[in-house]
Amino acid sequence: IHYCMGGLEISAKSEVKDKKGKVIGGLYAAGEVAGGVHGNNRLGGSSLLDCVAFGRVAARNCAEYMMGADVVDTDLWKLAGGAPGSTEAAKPAAGAPAAAAAAPAAGAAAVSAGTYTMEEVAKHTTKDDCWVVLHGQVL
Repeated sequence: IHYCMGGLEISAKSEVKDKKGKVIGGLYAAGEVAGGVHGNNRLGGSSLLDCVAFGRVAARNCAEYMMGADVVDTDLWKLAGGAPGSTEAAKPAAGAPAAAAAAPAAGAAAVSAGTYTMEEVAKHTTKDDCWVVLHGQVL
């Protein structure tokens, strides 16, 4: 299959709807699993845009559903170490191990919104713990 025109109907917030058109709270979908975005056909080349755009919409709305007012805005350019229009992202120093490159700078106690530190993340080691750390920032 080149592209599946979906099966799940979603809202503008990527919320999955039931057979009666009512939103199913806490369930989000994006990309090929979602139908109704393009109708019975889509323009060639819009598949990736559909996945990326609605993936971000679904992620934002899911985070707000789970965390409410505690959602922290994330600047993707800042996380990547670049700037709009830049093709270069921040790169670790030559020869630096990946783990060291991902660690926060010396003396940086808090990361992200000042809520969690890498030391705090290191304490959570069970399969039920889920943390996302990118370039030394706890997301």
